[in-house]
Amino acid sequence: MSRHQQIIRTYTSGFATCDLARILSCVSDDLVWEFNGQQVGQGKAAFEEQMARDLASGAAEVTIERFVEQGDAVVALNRGRFVPHGESEGMPFVSAEAYTFVDDKISRIQTFQPMN
Repeated sequence: MSRHQQIIRTYTSGFATCDLARILSCVSDDLVWEFNGQQVGQGKAAFEEQMARDLASGAAEVTIERFVEQGDAVVALNRGRFVPHGESEGMPFVSAEAYTFVDDKISRIQTFQPMN
């Protein structure tokens, strides 16, 4: 497993444990993130605010099924379940996330997730 793939595993594991510090340790200060082709945020501080809101509502169990890596970019194909706090069932999801790295920090996250 490459260093970048290890960082993505660390980043992803933060969602299952609602560990905001773990998630933030993986991203750059100038992080840009997109969801389904639309930029939704820029900067680590804004990302921290969004993640704090998201983690307050629940946790995500994520299984990375496959990595595809080329240069400074890694795509992770995921399957998982978002579990709101206080519930046991949760909502299943599939997604593909493209991560771009600068050194050993994620500088761009592009999430593609079908919406029902």
